[in-house]
Amino acid sequence: MAEIHERTAAFLDRTYTSETVLDAAGAPLELFPHSVERRAGEALRDLAMAEGAARTIEVGLALGISALFLCQAVLDRGGRHLAIDPFQEESWNGAGLRTLRDAGVADAVDVVEEESQLALPRLISEGREFDFGFIDGDHRFEGVFLDLYYMTRLVMPGGAVVVDDMWMPSVRMAVAYVERNLGATLEPGALPNGFGWSRRRLSRGVRRGSGDMAVLRLPSERPELRWDDFVAPY
Repeated sequence: MAEIHERTAAFLDRTYTSETVLDAAGAPLELFPHSVERRAGEALRDLAMAEGAARTIEVGLALGISALFLCQAVLDRGGRHLAIDPFQEESWNGAGLRTLRDAGVADAVDVVEEESQLALPRLISEGREFDFGFIDGDHRFEGVFLDLYYMTRLVMPGGAVVVDDMWMPSVRMAVAYVERNLGATLEPGALPNGFGWSRRRLSRGVRRGSGDMAVLRLPSERPELRWDDFVAPY
């Protein structure tokens, strides 16, 4: 296990230095803007570790960098990570899959190359459960909303779901709905300064980079809503 940790850490060092990864054919792809910055990735990893997560799930593998940070969190617990990305071959030319192999964690990751709105409900029907979720896939409102809704069913009660790219109004709207209607609580102090989001910030316009991730704490019991329950997000 120590050898895998060292290999993964060395891979991340090289990657953030070169700011590139290789695709399946060995061609370099630029790391940004498609991957988390190192400070954000480390914050994500540290939160998953603090949660004691052994089963993590992510929507949006892309170049595979956030998956590496989540693998760092679960490996010591003998855990596994699951990543969903329907465009791994079409848009990324297998770069995320190669990242996992080159960093030495491919055996600890299950990759589902299917749209999340199809894959997530299937995981629910299979009785799958996770300790920690990360959403960084489709950034249109309907995509984020569906990912968040299904995550509230897949992540254990009381668990945490992190949502990236809160600078986008579509993402903030979906988060606001879940926070106001599904019993989730925003935890602005769960991540280091610069990443946390509070309810007061949800409706404010922000530029990219001014705190892009939000942490939602799921309720200890899933709420039973009446047929007409609805609270407007803003």
